[in-house]
Amino acid sequence: MTKGKRLVLTPTGQIEIEEFEVPAPASNQLLVRTSLTQVSAGSEMNGIRRRRTATPAEQAEFAPAGLGYTAIGVVEAAGSQIDQVAVGDRVLCSGNHATHWLVTPELEANDVAIPQQYNVHKLPDDLTDVEIAFCVLGDVALHGVRRAQIQIGESAAVHGLGVVGLMALQLCRLVGAHPLIGVDMVEERLALARQLGASHTVDAGSQDVVEEIRAHTSLPWRWRGALPSMLPGSGAEVQLHCTSFIGNYPTMIKAAADRGRIILVGATSGSVAIESDELFRREIVMTGSYQTGMSDTHPYWPWTRPRNQHVILDLIRRDQLQIEPLVSHVAPYTEAPQLFDRMMSGHEGWLSVFFTWD
Repeated sequence: MTKGKRLVLTPTGQIEIEEFEVPAPASNQLLVRTSLTQVSAGSEMNGIRRRRTATPAEQAEFAPAGLGYTAIGVVEAAGSQIDQVAVGDRVLCSGNHATHWLVTPELEANDVAIPQQYNVHKLPDDLTDVEIAFCVLGDVALHGVRRAQIQIGESAAVHGLGVVGLMALQLCRLVGAHPLIGVDMVEERLALARQLGASHTVDAGSQDVVEEIRAHTSLPWRWRGALPSMLPGSGAEVQLHCTSFIGNYPTMIKAAADRGRIILVGATSGSVAIESDELFRREIVMTGSYQTGMSDTHPYWPWTRPRNQHVILDLIRRDQLQIEPLVSHVAPYTEAPQLFDRMMSGHEGWLSVFFTWD
């Protein structure tokens, strides 16, 4: 049988390259020969961190696992029942970081199946593999912006200026948010936010985030009945949480305008204490953004993942969404263990990381 290569997350949180036997597709399956995969920093870093910080007893309970869910390649083989794509077609699938990925499209109708088992989409010829890949994380950012229901002229702050945060910031600009504030602790990411349309940036490591957001969002009137502690009309009307760090939830609540909306876009886990009285008295709303149950369209919410991904690709095609500045590394898969260690050591010096599988 053909041998392939894939990345494996070990029980102790290390990244290893493993050889495996490439399966032959059944009549209802297709096999993708991968050319490029993209790292999803939030989800993948969380998985690595969870294992590296676990106790030896907890690590013993983990099994080796794959990583990643964005893969582009060519259909190498297809079963007799496959009719939506053909051998040789360039496709996007939800594969792990590996040379090959097996897809069973009919499982989309199965309520307990996950997208990695069935997702496959034939790709247009006018966009590169790297450009195409951004539609997956772009969909995450776009869904969060849609959930925010931003009106033209509303103030918005994006906390966490990684790939999802910087795409969300650009989308906020496109829908008319202003002032538009980027919040992060890495100066190179703050500079990039200004380049991509932020009217203001806040260094969360050296500045008071609440004071800065309030200063940049002051309005020339005061709502009747506003809390005495609030500056006239200040606070962000919309905030997007685009980081895996949840310790800033209390900060975001304090930085919110009365009746402000906080959208939780970043992949998170754990818990943090928040002051419920402020949520209650100022009618602040915190909303999750995960697209649960969004496989099918609905007359009152037509924005499925495939439609959002189509929108993202169209914005890239029309130069309305800038993704080239977000790419920091396109490296062979053999460099993956070292690159993951670098990403785990801090946020400086990298942004969107891709692996090639030639």
